[in-house]
This record gives sequence, C-alpha cells and structure tokens, in this order.
Amino acid sequence: MAIPITKGRVETAKKVVIYGPEGIGKSTLASKFPNPVFIDTEGSTKELDVARYPAPMSWNDIITQVEDTAAEVPCSTLVIDTADWAERLCIKAICDANKKPGIEAFGYGKGYTYLAEEFGKLLNRLRDISDSGVNILLTAHATMRKVEQPEQT
Repeated sequence: MAIPITKGRVETAKKVVIYGPEGIGKSTLASKFPNPVFIDTEGSTKELDVARYPAPMSWNDIITQVEDTAAEVPCSTLVIDTADWAERLCIKAICDANKKPGIEAFGYGKGYTYLAEEFGKLLNRLRDISDSGVNILLTAHATMRKVEQPEQT
C-alpha cells in the first residue's frame, strides 16, 4: 500500500524566538502578534496595552500559567517575556529543591543538566500548546561579551 503524499501549504501555529539587547522593542513587537497573552517574567509590559498573567514569582507560577493556557486557550499567541528571566526562576527552583546555593554547586555540569531537563519540560508543554493552534513566542536578551583570543604561536 502506497503512503499518501500531500501537497500545498499546511497552516500551523508559529513558534518564534525574538532576541536582542535590552530596550530594543522585543515586547512591543511581540504585542503585535495575534491576540497575545504575556507571561511577563520581568515586568517589561507595564507600558503596553496587552493581556498578561500575574507576574510569576516562581518557576511553578510559570508552569501553572502555561498549563492554564493549555486548558483554557485564552489567546492566539502565548508570549513568555523573557526566556532568560524564566530560566533564572527555573534555576532557583532546582537549587531550592536540592538545597544548593547555586547551579554550579551540583558538580561538573550536573546542575546545567538538571536545568536543561526542567526547561525542556516547559518547551514540551509549549509544543503541545502550539500543536493545538496557539502561536508560541519567547523573547530573550542578547548580551555583548568581550572574547579574548588565545595567543597564536
């Protein structure tokens, strides 16, 4: 039996990451997406006329808000503004749960493995929301770092 082949454009929800330096307009651009609801981790939407969840104070708050979006579908676009501040809350939750003072205290790379696993769970939840037709948009900060080249011999 032959496998059916389809043709043409397939409409799906978009998954987008907008990153750039602080203050460049990432949140403003995100507000232009269809019917957005923000999970505003850093308070950057205060000057925007947008729908938003209460400011998350913990990683669990973010997960709860994402799960609420999956259950209620209150929007056409879910915006997490910003992913790097969400990551900070994730790190704090991991460290608190394991009674560690910081992510480096787990030992060589282990803390970052826990972080990747936990943040990956969030990304999986977001994929499920996207599969249901809701656009997903994450904003993130880009930072300039000085890189020193090793001396060449």
